Amino acid sequence: MTRIESLSAVVFFLGVPCLMAVTAAESQNLQMSPANVAEGRRIFELDCAICHGGDAKGGRGPDLTRGIFRHASTDEQLQEILREGIDGTEMPGRVRTDERAWMVVAYLRSLGGGGEIPQGDLQRGREIFFGTGNCSTCHMVSGDGTTQGPDLTSIGYRRSPDYLRTSVLDPNAEVDPKWWTAQVTTISGERATGYLLGEDLQSVRLLDENNHLLAFSKEGLDQFTPVKSSRMPSYQGILNDVDIDNLIAYLVSLRGEGAER
Repeated sequence: MTRIESLSAVVFFLGVPCLMAVTAAESQNLQMSPANVAEGRRIFELDCAICHGGDAKGGRGPDLTRGIFRHASTDEQLQEILREGIDGTEMPGRVRTDERAWMVVAYLRSLGGGGEIPQGDLQRGREIFFGTGNCSTCHMVSGDGTTQGPDLTSIGYRRSPDYLRTSVLDPNAEVDPKWWTAQVTTISGERATGYLLGEDLQSVRLLDENNHLLAFSKEGLDQFTPVKSSRMPSYQGILNDVDIDNLIAYLVSLRGEGAER
């Protein structure tokens, strides 16, 4: 697998009562009015999308479309996190007022779920991941596997079931640029392939399958080909529908603390 991505401003969830004079019923009306949902989306796109994606389905921070938040179980707690951030994490308090925070809460609550959780066999899914599916040849879970692809230790917390199913069946649907690869051929005939770590006017830097950093001067290259597709194969036709459900159920169950390159 190779699409399921990356780190930095972890959890963007919100909470604390809105304006002191607002009752619970009034706060519910404030939250869910169409105008405030629309304004919440605008605020989210300005303040939150950089980490959680423009569609709130996650990026460097987790997917917020599922209605499941690690640090909050109520709207008030969500609003407080938006205002104050989360101590000990890279989640800052970005929203400046209680009213604006409520609007973002309203927007997130309007998104609904992230797809039905599959009724698969978790143990069978784990066996596929570490066995017949060969997922662990590129991915790591809780220290088991390799780091050729993203660490999936907490992927069930960060990504929705729908996103994970698409990643398994159509890994090229969305490929994070940090997992793009490149192929180079030097003037002397040396060839190399690896993750594209960086490129500028003078040089290209790759990370090969052995985690070796490779640097090439562009003056010495005969060919340089960025590859923006995923290295992960599609499992459509490789696994049957039952085992796809088993694998997705296992991935959804992964809620630990994972680190990614």
